[in-house]
Amino acid sequence: MRKSRRKTYILVYTVLIIGLIIFLTPYLYMIIASTQDNQTILGKGLDFTIGTHLEENWQYITEKFSYVMAFVNSIIIAVISTALAVAGSTMAGYALAKYKFRGNKLVSTLIVISRMIPGFTTLIPLFYIMSKVGLTNTRIGIILPAACATTSVFIMRQYWMQFPTELMEAARIDGASEFKIFLRVAVPVLKPSIVTNTLLIFMGSWNSYLFPLVMLSDPKKFTIPLVIKNMSTVSMEPVNHGALMLVLATSVIPIILLYIFVQAKVKANDVGSAIK
Repeated sequence: MRKSRRKTYILVYTVLIIGLIIFLTPYLYMIIASTQDNQTILGKGLDFTIGTHLEENWQYITEKFSYVMAFVNSIIIAVISTALAVAGSTMAGYALAKYKFRGNKLVSTLIVISRMIPGFTTLIPLFYIMSKVGLTNTRIGIILPAACATTSVFIMRQYWMQFPTELMEAARIDGASEFKIFLRVAVPVLKPSIVTNTLLIFMGSWNSYLFPLVMLSDPKKFTIPLVIKNMSTVSMEPVNHGALMLVLATSVIPIILLYIFVQAKVKANDVGSAIK
C-alpha cells in the first residue's frame, strides 16, 4: 500500500515538475534574452547566458519608443478601467441576481446576447461614436468602453445567483438597509469571486490591443501592446530582439504584483474571519 502511494506521489510530482519547467522556461529565456543582442538571440540554439546589453536595450526602448510613457499610459488605463468595471459589475450583477424589477429578464438577456457578438464588429461603430464626441486619441476614450464591458456583469451575476438569499433576509430583520446588506454582508462573502473578476478585468485591459490600435494615433498615448507592435514592424532597420524581450519581460510585472497583492489580501481576510 505504501509503495503504491509512493509511486503515485513520485508520478504526480514528476508531472508537476515537468509542467513547471515547460511553463517557466519561456519566461526565464525572455528575461535572459532581454540582456542580449541580436547576434546572440538569432544564433544557433538557445543561449541562456546573461548578456551585457541590458542598459543598451533599455535606452533603445525608452528613447525610440517612449516605453516609460507607454507603461504609465497602460497603468492609468488599466487601473481606472478595472476600478470602474469592478464597482459597476459587482453592483449590477447583484441587482440582476437578487432583485425582481421590471426589465430584469430583458437586461439579463441583452447581456448574454452581447457576449455572442464578436468584439471586432463593434470596433468601427465605437470609433465613430467616440470621434463624434471628441474622445478619440484620449485615455478616456479607451477607459469608458472597457469599464462598461458586459462580460464582467455577466460573470458577477452568475456569482451573485449562488449567494444565499437567507443572509439578506436575516440582515433585513436586524434592520440593515439594502446598501448596508450589500456592502457589509454580501461583498465580504463573495470577496474571492470579486478578486477573481478584478484580475480578469485588469488582464483584459492591460493586454488590450485592437481597440487602442483603432482609437490612438498619438505615440504619447500609446499603450504597451502598441509599442510591441511598432517594435515588431520597424521597416527601416532590423528588429531589436533584445529590446523587444525587455519590453515583454517588464510588461508582466504589474500583473504579477497585482496577483501577489490580492492573494495576500484574500488570505488575510480569511484568517481574520476565522479568528472572529
